[in-house]
This record gives sequence, C-alpha cells and structure tokens, in this order.
Amino acid sequence: ALFLAGGALQIVSSVDVHSIKVEAAMPYAPPIIIFLAAVALMAWSLRLNLSRGGWRRIGLMTYPLYLIHDVVGAALLGVLIRAGVPYLVSIPIVGMAMIAASWLVAAEAEPRVRMLLDRTLFRYRLKAA
Repeated sequence: ALFLAGGALQIVSSVDVHSIKVEAAMPYAPPIIIFLAAVALMAWSLRLNLSRGGWRRIGLMTYPLYLIHDVVGAALLGVLIRAGVPYLVSIPIVGMAMIAASWLVAAEAEPRVRMLLDRTLFRYRLKAA
C-alpha cells in the first residue's frame, strides 16, 4: 500500500510539473490508472507460466521504457498538447509510442550495441580460470 501511495504521489508531482511546462491543465487520473493497471498486471503475471520467449522480450522492454517514458514521453505529450490534441487522446498516443520505442531498443538497438561491445571493448577480457 505504501508503494502504491508513493507511486501515486510521484505521478501527481510529475503531472503538476508537466502541466506547468505545457501551460495546460492535465488530470491526475489517467496516469494513476495506468500505473495501477501495470502493478496489477505484474501481480497477475506471478500466476502465469512465463516460459515462452515473448514474455522475455516484454521483460527486456521494461528498462528502456523506464528510461525514456518520463523525458521523451513528456516531451512528446507537450508537443501534442501544444498542437491542440486533447490530453485524453494524447496519452494513448504517447503510451503506444513509448512502448514501440522501448521495443526497438530492446529488440534492435541493444543486441547490436552488445555485439559491437563484445567484438571490440570486451574482446580481450580475461577468462575465468
């Protein structure tokens, strides 16, 4: 319960900051509902058989999503709101864009960077005895 309350307070604070930046009132409910739904999905996933490969890819997407959603997502949200797109239409657009971007990072960019590092920087690392 403390985690959920802390998450909701962080969202309220973030919405306030972004509202000031884009000079438009934004309701708290949509991002809080998305947060609570994500937490519920994580709790539900504990009961699932997650041995399929698709679940691994979804898991790999979570860190890129965490890194980009607040800065890049907020910037995109600001652009859409300033362009006159309603907030409740902008939220799903930004959400889908951030999920797509995190998938691109997890599925395409990260494996290529890892391979490049393995071929260059980590090529001469010491092997365990």
